[in-house]
Amino acid sequence: MNQGTPATKLGQLRSADAVHSRLFDDELVILDLAKGEYFALDEVGARLWSGLEAGRTVEQIAREIALEYEVAPDRALADLTALSDDLVERGLMVPR
Repeated sequence: MNQGTPATKLGQLRSADAVHSRLFDDELVILDLAKGEYFALDEVGARLWSGLEAGRTVEQIAREIALEYEVAPDRALADLTALSDDLVERGLMVPR
C-alpha cells in the first residue's frame, strides 16, 4: 500500500489482523497486539470505526455524521478522512 494514498481513495477499510477493539461507554479502545500499543477514539471516531468495519465508506459515514451533528458535509468528510488516513498510516486499518 502506498503510504501517501488517502483512505478515501483506498475504498472500504477493515481493521488489521492483529488489531482488536472494544466499546466502553462512548469511547472505543483499540489494541494493536503486533506493536503493543493502544488507542482510544471518541464517539465520532467510534462511529467511523464501526462504520468502516461494517463495510461502509468514509463518504457514507461522513454524510450521516454531518446530518446528525449538524456540521457542514465537507467539514465532516475532511475530518473523517484525516482520521481514517491516520488509522491506515498507523497500520490499524487496511484496505478490504
